[in-house]
Amino acid sequence: MNDKEKFKKLSLDIIKTLYDIDYAGDLSDIGNEIGIVVAKYFSDDLGYEKDDFLSGLRHGISLTDGTH
Repeated sequence: MNDKEKFKKLSLDIIKTLYDIDYAGDLSDIGNEIGIVVAKYFSDDLGYEKDDFLSGLRHGISLTDGTH
């Protein structure tokens, strides 16, 4: 599986997981659900690392909250 295919698979897994939530939660629940999906991709086989994801998350938040 190439990088584009891996990225697409991860993206679709996140979308499906969030779409299929059958409870009314809060932002922490969304974060939890995304974390469960993303953690499945942390391995040498897929090439994703936890620190990379967390760095991207912090960067995205900083772009919107004025701390960038």
